[in-house]
Amino acid sequence: MASDGGYNSVDLTWSSCSRQELLTFFSDGEAECVKDLPALGGSLQDWKPGLYYGVDDQCRIAFGSTARACSFTNPDLPACRVLSCHINPDDNSSCKRLLVPLLDGTECAPNQWCLKGRCVSLDELSSSVVVHGSWSNWSEFSPCSRTCGGGVTHRTRKCNNPRPAFGGNDCEGSDIEAGLCHQQACELTQLDFMAEQCSQTDHHPLYLLPNTATFYTWIPAIGFAQGDEQCRYMCQSKGENFIVSRGSQFVDGTRCETDSPPHFGSTLLNALFVSDQLFGCDGVLHSGKVRDVCGVCGGDASSCSLTADSYTSGQAREYTPFLSLPVNATQVYIVNRAPLFTHMAVMVGDRYIVSGTEYHLHLTPDLLPEMEELLLPGPLSEEIHVQVRREKHSF
Repeated sequence: MASDGGYNSVDLTWSSCSRQELLTFFSDGEAECVKDLPALGGSLQDWKPGLYYGVDDQCRIAFGSTARACSFTNPDLPACRVLSCHINPDDNSSCKRLLVPLLDGTECAPNQWCLKGRCVSLDELSSSVVVHGSWSNWSEFSPCSRTCGGGVTHRTRKCNNPRPAFGGNDCEGSDIEAGLCHQQACELTQLDFMAEQCSQTDHHPLYLLPNTATFYTWIPAIGFAQGDEQCRYMCQSKGENFIVSRGSQFVDGTRCETDSPPHFGSTLLNALFVSDQLFGCDGVLHSGKVRDVCGVCGGDASSCSLTADSYTSGQAREYTPFLSLPVNATQVYIVNRAPLFTHMAVMVGDRYIVSGTEYHLHLTPDLLPEMEELLLPGPLSEEIHVQVRREKHSF
């Protein structure tokens, strides 16, 4: 059973010095000021400190920076009469009690607040005491979440200056403001950042059976979620059919992109995570903008035209150019339906390249090549030539 620390968990006795000073104050006739009733002028915010300092704040003031409000209650103790706090950040089983009432304006239950040691509801208050929420100052911007490849920096504010109370309105606007940073390309890693994070958990076992550790190779679980749900740290076991959470969320600044070739006329999502929220492709939080098939952020696909064709020729055992792609070409999708006898290659100038392309090879149940797919999202910064090599004279 959890311990509550008891009523005597804090020494509230007077020191001899303080006792003498108080007695002198009264005996010298200087205590007439305590007979005056306080003037409650101004707004409610001026005399309800609990609207500015919640229970966690009051615990930190009383017991130190690591203290926080107790996660359980004692039915024998009125909610607003005793300050109950967890002192040790690693211990949720015990509470320390301070025999002081919670500050007036402290929320003590849903739509209830402490007033003079009582937990009162909105029905017990007049409409004149309504308090509308107001924002705190912005925090400092956080460090950039990545050193390269496009990260995120953000700052936050809280609706606690004061907190809304007694039927008042919540703060309007967003509690987070973010921007992009360190957008230069990474030089050392060849892995997509999302894939990199999933692969970093390969050495963390799953215990599918009691006391039996099982290890898997983890890859991003692409295409199983939309919107903010893409921020969840979900990875798929390579070669298996199950998806598992490998943490709370992907690192702020993780780029989410579809991993499958798009259908012509579809859009390619290009966004960044920040604290379970998404940037649009324009770098603005919550803008909802995505790139169209032409690669234009927020475009309507009217700035480019669709070109489609097929190729069935080529020389045996030689690389034959069959497609030249101009600068600014986007969403190039090539399918080879006879990969048992042919395969594709991509050239820039006089060199073959792999980076900047997405390549997929689909196998039959007998592990034979069934279909080859090549995707160049673009827009291309230089002219590219695609070649095909035939191993035999006929497909």
